[in-house]
Amino acid sequence: MSKTRRWVIILLSLLVLILIGVNLASNDDSEQTVTNTSDPTYKSEHTDTVVYSPEGALNYRLIAEHVEYFSDQAISWFTNPVLTTFDTDKVPTWSIKADKAKLTNDRMLYLYGHVEVNALTADSQLRKITTDNAQVNLVTQDVTSDDLVTLYGTTFNSSGLKMRGNLRSKNAELIEKVRTSYEIQNKQTQP
Repeated sequence: MSKTRRWVIILLSLLVLILIGVNLASNDDSEQTVTNTSDPTYKSEHTDTVVYSPEGALNYRLIAEHVEYFSDQAISWFTNPVLTTFDTDKVPTWSIKADKAKLTNDRMLYLYGHVEVNALTADSQLRKITTDNAQVNLVTQDVTSDDLVTLYGTTFNSSGLKMRGNLRSKNAELIEKVRTSYEIQNKQTQP
């Protein structure tokens, strides 16, 4: 083998080694972890969440069969959630159920499918609310729905579209196409 050919092979070998080293070094710097934003940050089964007010009073309790949290959107999805609200004396006041729910960062709970709100106190004239979709502000306890809503009271049943109400004040107002039936109780007088 001639000296020139040997030097060319050595130089080409060095050049190949340098290029391999540069390529490996640049791959290490540009390699980043790619996260799939469609995947939840965490999942949980059979959760029981208890939330207190800044004063230390029990605010609400949220139980669900399955929870998925997405940190990039700050959203939690719940399967078969049951929300129980409490008054200032830690007495349960309302139970709210749905097929699915979404909790956003601004403490809004969006309920989807077979939404049912039940009064847990005996003094409430409004006993039950049913609808397909509803929103609950967990801070103010305002409840709204733009779907068909049915209200069940102690002496009435009422249905209509677009409900606005508040769980703390135990009231609800139907906005459109309202139909109500009342049960009139006769007091018996003694002769």
